[in-house]
Amino acid sequence: MGLTDALEAQARGEVRRSGRLALRFVESALIVASCLLLGILLYQAQFSGTVRWLLGFALVAALTVIAWMRVSSGTQEPAPLASPPARADLRTGELTSFTAVVERAERGLAYSQLVVSSRVRDAFAERARLALGLPPDAIRAISADAAALRSRIHDRTLEDLMLLETTDKDERYRWVSEARERGFLASIERVLDRMEAWR
Repeated sequence: MGLTDALEAQARGEVRRSGRLALRFVESALIVASCLLLGILLYQAQFSGTVRWLLGFALVAALTVIAWMRVSSGTQEPAPLASPPARADLRTGELTSFTAVVERAERGLAYSQLVVSSRVRDAFAERARLALGLPPDAIRAISADAAALRSRIHDRTLEDLMLLETTDKDERYRWVSEARERGFLASIERVLDRMEAWR
């Protein structure tokens, strides 16, 4: 069952519930009116027989309406056999939290920009490692050597992103600070395009 189907089923259920509440209110009002009518019949013994008969018929009509409403509510479209999945069962996953980080990076928050660039760099490092058939230690060693990167990657933009001469956080921030001058998201988009085209 798709999300749209689940939402439609939920909306139909809410309409049914509101209809049932309105029906119960009308039933309660009719029962109260019937009780009042019966009280009048018993209290006003001085009425003529015709008036009592008319009041009796009104009472029977009210009870008939209540019975008809109860029967008709039971013959409406039944509820679906499988209830829609609860909202708590939907898992948003890591993509949602990363989207929030990207939005903060777009607003210019430096730490979020560092997280985004590190994730992009790590993703490309893994892709390059698999494409070149290298072990994880080798790709880390290549990332610290500009000449080795140039000989393996052959793309200036990607080499600049990959180059980490030290494990220092300032070295990771170097690319972010340069990208901020050019426009951070534009730089990330350019890198992603290059990553997509890289073979």
